[in-house]
Amino acid sequence: MIKQRTIIFLTLLFTILIACTNETRPTPTPFAEGTATEKGLDPTTTLAISITDLAADPETFANSIVEITGRYQRLPLLICDTDANPAPASWQLQAEDGSVIAVGGFDSQLRSLLPNNLTMTVSGIWQLFEGPVGCGKSAASTQIWYLKVSNIISPSPITQVTLTPVGGSDQIADADGATAVFTPFGDEIQTPAPTEGGGLLIGTATVTGTPPLELPNSTATITAVPTTNGSNDDDGSSTGTPTPTRSGEGGGTATPTSAASPTTDSGSATATPTGSGGGGTGGNPTPTTGALTTATRNPNDSDNIEFDDLSPGVPVLELMGVDEVHLWPILFENNGVITITAVSEPTVDLVLEIIDPTDSVVQQANSGGNGALETIIGAQLNIALDYKIRIFDLNGTQGNYCLIFNEDGGLPDVIRGRIAYGETVQDQIEVLGLDYYCFLGEDGDDVTISSVETGSSGDFVLGLFSPPDYGSIGDVFQNAEIMNTILEEDGMYLIGVLNLEVDAAGYMLTLTKN
Repeated sequence: MIKQRTIIFLTLLFTILIACTNETRPTPTPFAEGTATEKGLDPTTTLAISITDLAADPETFANSIVEITGRYQRLPLLICDTDANPAPASWQLQAEDGSVIAVGGFDSQLRSLLPNNLTMTVSGIWQLFEGPVGCGKSAASTQIWYLKVSNIISPSPITQVTLTPVGGSDQIADADGATAVFTPFGDEIQTPAPTEGGGLLIGTATVTGTPPLELPNSTATITAVPTTNGSNDDDGSSTGTPTPTRSGEGGGTATPTSAASPTTDSGSATATPTGSGGGGTGGNPTPTTGALTTATRNPNDSDNIEFDDLSPGVPVLELMGVDEVHLWPILFENNGVITITAVSEPTVDLVLEIIDPTDSVVQQANSGGNGALETIIGAQLNIALDYKIRIFDLNGTQGNYCLIFNEDGGLPDVIRGRIAYGETVQDQIEVLGLDYYCFLGEDGDDVTISSVETGSSGDFVLGLFSPPDYGSIGDVFQNAEIMNTILEEDGMYLIGVLNLEVDAAGYMLTLTKN
């Protein structure tokens, strides 16, 4: 009898294991619903504490339930050729004074939904991790104090959202094949550098199946032109010049009014999108084909300045000196299909290029003239090679610019254009997207920025970022308005527009100098 029961039990257990193995993972909810905490812990004992105090004296609060508020920062991911030893901390929260603590939990959802610098309030257990971190035999024994998050208190407007990405996938990638690497606390937090030959390859969690970005505009129409071989005019090429229009100071929509024509050369034609321009205002970039030949200045004759590796979704605010050429090494995180958007102040005729390891131009955009939005859309690059974004002024003059790129499979963050004081722009944000607008400000300017949805959906919040290091001003992505803010630097500022409902929705954005 006992033997028979044992056989029945083992049969049932085996059946359950098979069922669990074959179960499909449901579409995830980004954050925990309700106020669930770690099992067996009393939520009434939660201690509200600052990041600064927690980082300064971690042992005092060991194994305590704490609640903290800070600005969300993604940590790079570790992709290993050999056995991966992940750190439990996959993101960070940063205080106003720069203090940082490590945080673990909800990583794939947060990477899919939230931009860096968003203010968050979370709770969980403060604990010590001891163990190896890294790839295979190169993993190092590490001690990490980190917060194991069990509850995301804010941003609350999106805690109940269930996300289904657009595209071939039905769910968010949970990054099982790529684990976050955390650099232990020292005098400062350093981001690990990528190495060749199987070392640390930095990436980020992705939303799989996301289609290439098309930069939609509510009134613009893009006509894609197929690649052709041969000549369309005497010199073997023809180009379409976008002519955008915009209503006056009271509002309006930037509307490109031309369609692109093919541009070819004697070699193989490569799809090279170029941006709609004219005043650097928002609107749909217009794809063309072939390598553009409008830029005549030789950047190799100028002062080339190379910056740190640039990751997808990280905006750049820079001042380019006279006869300077800026180089931004591209750090891939997905499949190598990238879209670049950049805009300058009105006096700069910006040239935007992708160059390969031999410094040959792979893609180029210089279509709109002074101050225009320049765009390269959907450039397919080989992730095994080292590419750079090269940016310079056609006439070698000094000026400010802002730049960002995104990669297919990641978040569709873009620069929509430049906005001026007293101007209103109208556009539509993409699902999971973050739209940026650049404007020239001066020390002492008193500014107000406001946003409003133009349709039945959308819950828009704003962030303001200053030169030269993309520093956040005040609380970012908390409110639909930023009121009476005094600027403290001369240069190009960045306004971020985020939809907390994480769907596609229309909005109007107004910038006012008080």
